[in-house]
Amino acid sequence: MKLRILGRGLVNGLKVTGIHVFRRPVTRPYPERHAYAPERFRGRHRLVVEDCVVCQACARICPVNCLTVEGYRGDDRRFVLTAFTIDYGLCMFCDLCVEACPPHCLTMGPEFEMATTSRPRLVEGVAELARSAGASS
Repeated sequence: MKLRILGRGLVNGLKVTGIHVFRRPVTRPYPERHAYAPERFRGRHRLVVEDCVVCQACARICPVNCLTVEGYRGDDRRFVLTAFTIDYGLCMFCDLCVEACPPHCLTMGPEFEMATTSRPRLVEGVAELARSAGASS
């Protein structure tokens, strides 16, 4: 009895394998072709430094406190951004910081490949964020 059940299961398994063995694969070869990112995908942040008014709304609303914004008021009474860092080791990509930004200088792009071998490399500053904003333009 058990041998008959085992044989039936083996035949059914081979039948399913035979059906699918000659079909085209549905997965993409990842390193050669990058994955498709939808229009509203939340990836690496982008920052337009000139538009930032150092209001710190993004840092205040962040639920995990992964943002640090620093600046000063210049001679012409405009705020000058000196430091803007995001710790991607903490960030959960919730998009609240982008929604809270009054001048809309902070956005999220489609880049998602941020793998690294050390945790300190997950902290990005003004230079990296501005570079990613310039690359998308």
